[in-house]
Amino acid sequence: MNESIRNTIQRLEEYMAERTDALAIPREAGAFMHTLVLASRATRGVEIGTSYGYSGLWIAAAMQTTGGRLITIDRERRKSEAAAANFADAGLGERVVLETGVALEVLGRLEGPFDFVFVDADKENCIAYVQAVEPKLSDGAVVLTDNTLTHAEELAGFLAWIRNHARFASAHLTIGNGMELSVRIPEGDG
Repeated sequence: MNESIRNTIQRLEEYMAERTDALAIPREAGAFMHTLVLASRATRGVEIGTSYGYSGLWIAAAMQTTGGRLITIDRERRKSEAAAANFADAGLGERVVLETGVALEVLGRLEGPFDFVFVDADKENCIAYVQAVEPKLSDGAVVLTDNTLTHAEELAGFLAWIRNHARFASAHLTIGNGMELSVRIPEGDG
């Protein structure tokens, strides 16, 4: 990760510490995602819940190494615009496509395949988000869902669903706010 990206991450951490509307992943979760994207060699990513672009910076920085691109979705235009500025400041503007709108509608018009998905938006729609992107996932694709510790009750139905899904192998991680790491199993395997 180059100095420009590290500086943008640091600046954004300072900015978010002063705001009440910037609910971002902790730094350790960002570093984990960065490493996970590198390890999986992901090149086509989708993030549901951009906010100010903090988690997207970690993903896009890894995709700069893998030669990939990230599509990130947020429903608030002002946050998408702020995130776009942050990606540009980090030198990652060409690695990221920002979509503003209702996530399920945006997911419906995106073309796959995708090999990395980060779900960090409204918890009541997590099943719907994964169902919308599932037909567009490559075999071995990673789906990472945030807030499994901090929003355990809201995510209980989602966690039961994905852990019992025939096409996903899933494991709980206590990194950051808690994450569910799910991997798309090739048809006929498992």
